[in-house]
Amino acid sequence: MSLSIDYYSDVLCIWAYSAKIKIDEMKKQFGDQIAVNYRYTPLFVDMHAMLDKNWAEKGGLQGYNKMMHKLGGLFPYVEIHPEIGLQNLPRSSASCHLFLKAIDLLQQRGEITSDDKQNTLLEQADWLIRLGYFRDAQDVSQQTFLMSIAEQLNISSAPLETLLTSGEAMAALASCTTDDKQKSIEGSPSFVLNEG
Repeated sequence: MSLSIDYYSDVLCIWAYSAKIKIDEMKKQFGDQIAVNYRYTPLFVDMHAMLDKNWAEKGGLQGYNKMMHKLGGLFPYVEIHPEIGLQNLPRSSASCHLFLKAIDLLQQRGEITSDDKQNTLLEQADWLIRLGYFRDAQDVSQQTFLMSIAEQLNISSAPLETLLTSGEAMAALASCTTDDKQKSIEGSPSFVLNEG
C-alpha cells in the first residue's frame, strides 16, 4: 500500500516552482511507495489585483520583479526570466488550474497516458506551465498558451474542451478549494499525508 501525498500548490507560486526538485527526489527515492495527488490552491486568482494591492508601496512591478530574482537566487536549479512580472503578466492562475484538472480527469479515466515513465501527462503539463511563467515570462493564463501545451503533449483538444465547457473540470477544481478549507491549507506548496 502506498503513502498518499496530496500536494497543494498554485502554478504561479515561486515556492512551489522551486519545490519541483523535491517532488522529483521523493518520487525517485520512494517510487511506488508514494502516490502524489496534485491539488491546486487559488492564491493568484487575480494576479493583477494582488500585485496592485501588495506591491503598490514596494516598487510596483519593478519591485515584484526584483523580489522574484532574489528568491530565484536562493534556488540555483530554477530559471527566472529577466522580465518576469514586467511583460505578459498572467491575469490568473485559475485558468491554468482548470486546464490541469481537465487533464487530471482524462488521466484518471485512462483516456490519456504518458510514454514518460517518470512523469504523468498532468505532471508534464504542470511543469510546462510553471516554466512558461517563471523561465519564459509567458502569459500562461491564456487559453491559446494552455492548448499549445496540450498539443505539445499530444493531448487531443476535443475531450479537454468537453470537460472545460461542461463544468466537470470546474467541479473537480472546486473540490480542491473545498479541501483547502477543510484541511486548513494556507500556503503553496503544502503537503498532506494520507488525507490529513
